Amino acid sequence: MTNLNERVENLEEVIDEMALELHASKIAIVVLSTTINSMVKEPGLLAKSFAKVRKNAPPIEFDHPSQEGYEEKLVEKVLALLSRVD
Repeated sequence: MTNLNERVENLEEVIDEMALELHASKIAIVVLSTTINSMVKEPGLLAKSFAKVRKNAPPIEFDHPSQEGYEEKLVEKVLALLSRVD
């Protein structure tokens, strides 16, 4: 049982670290996209550019199994991060 407890603790540490990295990445992306959108004086420029590229691009091939609709959800999240404007 000790081995199992150690493995669970290790997984919890990995999850905590991944959550921290995720939050830091989101903040960095929002700061960068807000800065770029402000500099070019065109709100949402990055999101518009990404959407245009995605429209003509082939489907994303993931290196892991994903549920149906995952790509659409991912694109929505990316667009939301890129279109932040202050």
